[in-house]
Order: sequence, then C-alpha cells, then structure tokens
Amino acid sequence: MSSSKGKQFRALLKQGPVGCMGAYDAMTAMIAQQAGAKALYISGYAAAASAFGLPDLGIVSQAEMVEHIRRICQASSLPVIADGDTGYGGILNVERTIREWESAGAAGLHLEDQGFPKRCGHVAGKQVIPITEMEQKIAAALNARTDPEFFVIARTDALAVNGIEDTLERCRRYAEAGADAIFVDAPESEAQLDQIHNALSASNKPLVYNSARTGKSPFLTEKRLAELGYPIVLYPLAALLAAHHAVNVAMGQILRDGSTNSAATAMSTFQQLNDMLGMTRYVEREAAHAA
Repeated sequence: MSSSKGKQFRALLKQGPVGCMGAYDAMTAMIAQQAGAKALYISGYAAAASAFGLPDLGIVSQAEMVEHIRRICQASSLPVIADGDTGYGGILNVERTIREWESAGAAGLHLEDQGFPKRCGHVAGKQVIPITEMEQKIAAALNARTDPEFFVIARTDALAVNGIEDTLERCRRYAEAGADAIFVDAPESEAQLDQIHNALSASNKPLVYNSARTGKSPFLTEKRLAELGYPIVLYPLAALLAAHHAVNVAMGQILRDGSTNSAATAMSTFQQLNDMLGMTRYVEREAAHAA
C-alpha cells in the first residue's frame, strides 16, 4: 500500500526545505510536476480568481473549494497543501473541512484565525478571532484527521491587525495546541521573520513563508528563508500572475493583428499541449479496447 500524501509531504520536509508551487488548476499542476516541483500549493485567492472570476473575500464556498482541490489532486501525484481558509465556520465546519480535504487527496492544509468578513491575507480590513477560539479549531482539526500524517498548519493574520506581540503569543499558543507548522502571513521584514523564528525556536515547529510577491513581504530565496528558519515556502500566485500576463499579451497581439502569427512565439504548440495531456496514450487505450 502506498504511503499517504501527508506522509509523503513529511518525508520531503525531513530531506530539506520544500517549495510548494502554486497550481491554480489541473493543467498548472501537471506543468509544475513536469517542471520538477516537489510539492504543490492550492491558494484560495488563485481558486477564486481562476475558477470563479472572484476576489479572495471568502465568497467561494467549502463545497466549491473541495471540488477544485479534488481536480488538481487527481492531475498530479505530488503532495498538495491546500488553503483551508477559516475552516468555513465553527468547530463542526472545521471537522468537515479536514475530512473533505483529506478525501479530495490533499496532503495537508492551513487554517487561519481570521473572522468574518475574511480577506486575502495581503489586503486591508482583516479581523482576527480570539486565541482560545483558534486553539479550539486546531484541536478539532487534529481530532478530525483520519490520516494522522495529514499536515495541519496554523496560520495567523494578526500581524497587520494587532501587531507583533500578539502575533508571537498566537504562534506560541497555536504550536502548543499541536499544529504541525506555524504560518504568519504578511511579515514585513527579515527582522520580523527572525523575531518570529526566535520566539518559536523552542517549539521545534517548522515555519511557513508565503512568497506571494504582493509587496507586503520581502522577496527572499528559499536558501535565505531556510537560514531564517522557514523550510516551507508557498508560491501561491506565481503561475496565475504569469498566465495573466502572458494571456493579456497574446490576446492583445491577436486582436491587434487579426491573426495568431505575431503571438505564436509566446505560445506552446498544439503538439506540446497534447503531449503533456497524454493524448497519444489515451487514444491507444481506446483503440486497444475497440479492437
């Protein structure tokens, strides 16, 4: 029997820092795996934007998100960390989120301590729930796991709301509650990153860094982040932003010229796309059954 996705992710983490490439749909998951990614990340922002054309303001439902995760997990054999937002409500909602994310094929998730209305972590106007309420959510998440290796990350958005001291207290409490890793969203400097790491060093919990390139946090390499004590790096928007730019440019050229000729050099060929999708393999299987 093959090991669980959670166990695979934990094994990767023991080998060294893990960069989780953002996959906003099934095709980008396949591209990331073929490019050599070790793990994937499914962002709530990217899901809302790509699948629904919506901003990340908590509009996408739990049921919609889990089906999005399921499609991506089916397209790749890599372990996937998937955004779990606030758990979509209270304790019972958190329990269901854990079960659904596991069932969809995720290796783990992160739960955040935002209140409603929630916001993208790098957007103003956030609120956070009391520490004790988040501790209860973490306990519920851990107890709801059917796979004990399922990786539960506790995320705090308190830095922009309550400042660094409250953030550090939340980190310590969430680590004591049993979270597998701690994630402070939108730290603003290397000094803050170092302060967070020093406060959590006794807990021996891995720290998560969100490399979202929003301008809120410094742009650091995985090597530098590992030195600062952040072995898990998420790239939530890299593929989405690249696709947005590339499609904008290509469509502009096509509409300007009335043909695809000028945009052709910026596009993959039809054959390259079919090769990635395994078109020949599927056609051969169909032919074998027909024979």
